[in-house]
Amino acid sequence: MLSGIAPILFTPFDANGDIDADGLRNVLRFEVEGGVHAIGINGFASEAYKMTDDERLENVQIVASELAKAVPLVIGMAPTSLETAIKQARQLAPYHPAALMTLPPPTMDNGPQSLVDFYVALGNASDAPIMIQQAPHIPMYRHTELPADSLAEITQRAPNVRYYKIEGPGSAATMKELAPLLPDGARMFGGGGGITVLDELRSGAAGLIPGVGFNEIFLAAWRQWTRAETDAVIRIINEGDALIKAVSGLGHEYSLHIRKHLMKRYGAIRSAYVRQPTVAFDECDLPEFFAIVDRLDMRVSR
Repeated sequence: MLSGIAPILFTPFDANGDIDADGLRNVLRFEVEGGVHAIGINGFASEAYKMTDDERLENVQIVASELAKAVPLVIGMAPTSLETAIKQARQLAPYHPAALMTLPPPTMDNGPQSLVDFYVALGNASDAPIMIQQAPHIPMYRHTELPADSLAEITQRAPNVRYYKIEGPGSAATMKELAPLLPDGARMFGGGGGITVLDELRSGAAGLIPGVGFNEIFLAAWRQWTRAETDAVIRIINEGDALIKAVSGLGHEYSLHIRKHLMKRYGAIRSAYVRQPTVAFDECDLPEFFAIVDRLDMRVSR
């Protein structure tokens, strides 16, 4: 079963906007060598929503080959129907995912029960465990947020739906409500770059699915959490709070720019290219940001 810190890799692109396979391998190695408990690819942090089907599969092939089962692999999916979701799950099964992190089809609002039935059918059809991703902070997924009782119904009807990634406003409150409704073995994870990680842990999260670059903050907090050293967790998160907010506090697209510039300075990637459309980013902000990283003596600053 998955637990702990499982970052979603960003996708490095070259100056032309094409996938930089060597850069992706470098970012993967950086995170694995830092001691993370699992690795994810093709989530929002990977810019998967800006990629073709072939490119998303290329990402999986690069990561699965380089990872070689060193830690569990979580693969993101954003299907547009149950039928496409089942086809994607079968296509990805040979890469031995520990979970398929699956967004709900967002195009139409057919009501919550239609999404419950979607996940139940997918869970019962997939060989790989399913992770439900709730992302109401992303505009196109705002109407797909499910209440706790609906989320619990899915796992009760499809035991292969074992995980939940719950992020966005009210994530901790949703987790607190969902936790007592879940059967043994079902687990919840936080996201959102770790901004509300402490509240999520207190609400029953089994870990965090953040981005890349400075996960020693969350790894240190997780170690203390598993030892029931709550005061130490609070201290670690408070010490890293300025960095966490500097990266994730200004929105998802901004965080892509800042993480890529961070890893470019470190030398893992050659270009900090973010695919269009994206937010305006002023590189004049970088010295102040790098000063925060260096003050905390992160691995990525060495």
